[in-house]
Amino acid sequence: MFTGIVSTVGQVTELAQRHEQERRLTVTTPTNYFADAKLGDSIMIDGVCLTITTKTATEATFDVMVPTVMTTKIGQYQSGTRVNLEKAMLATDRFDGHFVLGHVDGTGQVTDGHLVDETVYFTVQPKNQALMKQIVPKGSIAMNGVSLTVIETTATTFTVGLIPHTLTHTMLQDVQVGDDVNLETDILAKYLAKERA
Repeated sequence: MFTGIVSTVGQVTELAQRHEQERRLTVTTPTNYFADAKLGDSIMIDGVCLTITTKTATEATFDVMVPTVMTTKIGQYQSGTRVNLEKAMLATDRFDGHFVLGHVDGTGQVTDGHLVDETVYFTVQPKNQALMKQIVPKGSIAMNGVSLTVIETTATTFTVGLIPHTLTHTMLQDVQVGDDVNLETDILAKYLAKERA
């Protein structure tokens, strides 16, 4: 379980082919971010919950299954790609953001980005339009693992706003119009959509 509050930004150093479609992802950090982590711990990388298979204090490796490669933008990573990182929430932590599982529902394409005063507004169109049934104004969504509030929706898109702090402390500052982002809708919205189906 995660909160969508990014704790640091890392960098992809390798995305290797493990088998025909599976991948092995290696991420490094400028600090000893993985020092207190253990093999088998869950780390959320750009919204994707992955398991540490090897590690040092500054580097960790993760095996990526086929469904994850197919559902997320991990297959697009290259050496040097910056990624958001968050460790799994402890029971003793203060809860912030919203409940994020790290199970990405799909990707979306940023169709618009503009600045109003100091806030950057992104409009995103999910590749799987069925996700729009789970996205509502004032609801929560995780975009590349970052907990955000939906400002408005249309039939095919939703808009979120990023304050300067969010941009400064996450890799969302790298996102440009045309880029893909990982999306995880709110867990309550999933159950409501299932109930209505």
